[in-house]
Order: sequence, then structure tokens, then C-alpha cells
Amino acid sequence: MLQTYIVLYRYKAKGEKKPGPVRQFRIYAQDFDEARREANRYANYPDIEIVEIQAA
Repeated sequence: MLQTYIVLYRYKAKGEKKPGPVRQFRIYAQDFDEARREANRYANYPDIEIVEIQAA
């Protein structure tokens, strides 16, 4: 059964002194390890930092 996980992330654009606000998106996964792997796969863009992953 899939569970919902909330991924908190932050984006920092080049040339900016401070990172942007913390934002969130949902991931549906079987367990926490799968949610972490999926979050890392989705965050494979430059300048994205994963702040926290938590069960919803």
C-alpha cells in the first residue's frame, strides 16, 4: 500500500545571496527509503536542496 510523504525543498538561483522559501510536494511510496530515493531523483536539478522528508 502506498503512503504519502511530504518533501520539503528549497531552490537557490545562481547569483542570489539567500535561498528561496521552503516549498513542498507530495510523493507516494511504499516506504521511507523509496520516498527518499524518489525525492533525490526528482531533485536532480541544479540548485535544489532537500530540507526534509516526512510522513504525512
